[in-house]
Amino acid sequence: MENGRSREIVVPVRVGRLLSADAVDLPLPEEEAFDSIHELEGKVCLTQLTEMLSRRDYAVGEARERLRNYGYRDVEIDMALSKAIDARFLDDHRFATYFISERIRRGWGRRKIEGELRRRGIDVNDLPDYPEGYFSDDDELERAIGLLSRKTIPAARPQEKLIRHLMGKGFSYSVSAAAVRQRLSPDTL
Repeated sequence: MENGRSREIVVPVRVGRLLSADAVDLPLPEEEAFDSIHELEGKVCLTQLTEMLSRRDYAVGEARERLRNYGYRDVEIDMALSKAIDARFLDDHRFATYFISERIRRGWGRRKIEGELRRRGIDVNDLPDYPEGYFSDDDELERAIGLLSRKTIPAARPQEKLIRHLMGKGFSYSVSAAAVRQRLSPDTL
């Protein structure tokens, strides 16, 4: 309390719980109290990031956003992310490589994969050998044809519906149209 005024500090829930459990010996002079609380917040932020990474891999931007949603300040987030990157717990290239291969296995097209990577804070232009190292037109077409082979042909407007289905999976119009033409050709029926 300074001149009859009180100051408050907003902390994430996990930090608040620790403060309630006397993790910091209060009362302290105001500046020391704030420094101690911020130090505790930094440790808790790194711990929470480590727990997140123990469950699954994250892109740096995605981890940053998640920690921000938990209520951590940018200073603590930057320190925690920096430590995780230095220890190679966080690596956007590794994450993107795994993410792309997993989504290809699930039948996603290039456009949908790129959109998801962008949403997670990864610029595909920063990836070495992108897109040649990950996609080829022949593979995209084969995967699209494979998806259509498991799908029944609709009675009404089959070409339109099948193209829309493939485009919803992230395939380009040209790949979708070529796959549908092949699926609807009299030879494959």
